[in-house]
Amino acid sequence: MYDKDSKLPLPRLMVINKRTGNGTFADSESKFAIAALQTDTIIFSAVGFKMKKICLSDSIERNRFYIYVSLEKLYYKLKEVSVFAPRTLNEIDKDIANLDSIRAYNRNFHDINGLESPITYLYERFSKFARSKQKVAMWENEDLKRSILKDLFRIYIKHDIMDLSEDEFDAFIKYCNLSEGFIKNASQFELVMAIKGKYETFKTRWK
Repeated sequence: MYDKDSKLPLPRLMVINKRTGNGTFADSESKFAIAALQTDTIIFSAVGFKMKKICLSDSIERNRFYIYVSLEKLYYKLKEVSVFAPRTLNEIDKDIANLDSIRAYNRNFHDINGLESPITYLYERFSKFARSKQKVAMWENEDLKRSILKDLFRIYIKHDIMDLSEDEFDAFIKYCNLSEGFIKNASQFELVMAIKGKYETFKTRWK
């Protein structure tokens, strides 16, 4: 057994007789021996390589076969992803300054850029009720608040102030229940101390 590309022996190679379910591991040189009928299908598998099946039923009948098998490396084609650098506290401060639920409620919707705010744009185009538009604006303001808190969490986690997974962020935001007024008026020190205090009780109650 060997790597088709490098021609080197394969580590952690497993050989299984599909009919019996019995198998063996190859040695350090990828050599192996396994009992099988000539009609049996033999499966070869190694970490990071495509599984291969071989059956010798069409070969000349023999008591023993010596075979050389190559495996191809396993590749995954992933969807395109975007990677963003972590945001700085100064950048987060700018977003905090833009938090304004009152302004969101009284927002004028006549000059909306559909690319920058697609949800609000759709409501402006298709909704006949101003209250619906105001609700969307409030949602956008709330989304900004959540985004700010999540960015702060990532910074705090990086500096070992708290330890949460991304999956726990939404639950922790709800538990913190920090008001918009506090987030806008508190210093970064006051924010980190408030969130750290909430984290300590969240960790004991929920984790």
